[in-house]
Amino acid sequence: MNEMHLLIATAGRADLLGSTLRSIAACEIPASLASVIVIENGPVCGSESVCRQSYGDLNVRYMWTPEPNKSRALNTALEQISDQSLIVFSDDDIRFTPQTLVAFEHAASKASPNRYFGGPFGCDYEVAPPPWILPYLPLSAIGWQPEEATFDARNGSFLGFNWAAYCHDIKRLGGFDPNFGPGSPTGATGQESNMQRRMRAAGMTPQLVSAAHVFHFVPANRCSIDWAVHRARRNGISRGVAYRNRSVAEIALNLWGYSIGLLTSTAAKVLTSPLPDSRLHFHARYRQQKALGYFNGFRTEPAEATRRAA
Repeated sequence: MNEMHLLIATAGRADLLGSTLRSIAACEIPASLASVIVIENGPVCGSESVCRQSYGDLNVRYMWTPEPNKSRALNTALEQISDQSLIVFSDDDIRFTPQTLVAFEHAASKASPNRYFGGPFGCDYEVAPPPWILPYLPLSAIGWQPEEATFDARNGSFLGFNWAAYCHDIKRLGGFDPNFGPGSPTGATGQESNMQRRMRAAGMTPQLVSAAHVFHFVPANRCSIDWAVHRARRNGISRGVAYRNRSVAEIALNLWGYSIGLLTSTAAKVLTSPLPDSRLHFHARYRQQKALGYFNGFRTEPAEATRRAA
């Protein structure tokens, strides 16, 4: 098959990056893997020295962009890669299982055109969260183990630290939107979800690769009540930004639903304020911040994205 490149955007987490690269070096390395590209965005925080360490036969390349925006960093790295290459996307806090890369290679070599790929993941917790908070945490903090028989190929979306696509498909759709993801001016999350939505709209089909399995490191502070509320607001912002360009009917339906949600959650927050540490109060805060985030994202004017013609 064509070349494969593993792309990791990083910002300020050199210690975690080293662990990730060591786990990649311990994998079965497919013959098609040409390089592991690490692109640091924002302040320089030691990632280059980590990349210069020895990782067996891995060809680790370091790049840097001054702007702290993950989407723009990914686009910059993609400019350096041939269009026919398969790009495996990961993050700087991931533990690879030994067969992950060869599983992506095998799936891509057998797949029909217009496909993108992704796999399941588990979590490496610094401290395991209490079970009751799991429904309020983002998917990245609870894991995802889908069944191939029930995977929804019409709406399937993969997490940004374990998916793959051909470089030419991403480029023809204009690259990653800098209004989504870490460092975005809107505060919206999900640059990979936004890209995959655009891929499906362009007629592409997601393909689950069950053997491409990784583990995401989740620190204790990413399982807390305050973090859950913070992510609820950011997820709301992401939805608000995404729905700015939907149909009038979809916009109206969402505005109505979030308006009702904001009213009821604000009332519930006031009623439960005498019990600030209760789960009821937390639930009200969570719903309120998600609704507020939606309205904030909907009215935020996105930055102009630098795009190629589709």
